[in-house]
Amino acid sequence: MQSLLRSPTAMKLMKYSAASTGGVVVGLLTLNLFYTVLGWPALLANLASVTLGCIPNYTINRYWTWQKSGANRFWGEIVPFWVMAALGALLSFAAVAYAEDRWGTALAINLAQLSGFGVLWIAKFLVLDKLMWKVVQDFQPDVEVDEAEAVAPPAL
Repeated sequence: MQSLLRSPTAMKLMKYSAASTGGVVVGLLTLNLFYTVLGWPALLANLASVTLGCIPNYTINRYWTWQKSGANRFWGEIVPFWVMAALGALLSFAAVAYAEDRWGTALAINLAQLSGFGVLWIAKFLVLDKLMWKVVQDFQPDVEVDEAEAVAPPAL
């Protein structure tokens, strides 16, 4: 059991969880600032929150969780990450809209946003770990990510 907890995947999952926590903190602070303090509509506040929360989440995951360095690959990293964030955003938008219509409280809006993103949390980890940040090494195992960028497939 202890060796399972020290496996590379388990270590990445722990780091991913910490990065996600950072993104959630930024997102919830932003959501509350825009919704509660500034009085923005819930969906607009949620959009700003999702956008701002994704920035530290992507950055921490790229550099710390998956230990990637060098230039960001637009099609290989940035686009897939933001597509997954958009899927989470769509779920959270639906949940936030329902919570605003049904209860209209800051607590309900916060819980709705968390539930929308929580649904995709594990799926996102698996896509990031098993596909997105692994694809270049699978195609070019002896080449550093930055060197392989020019020959890696443009999609993913």
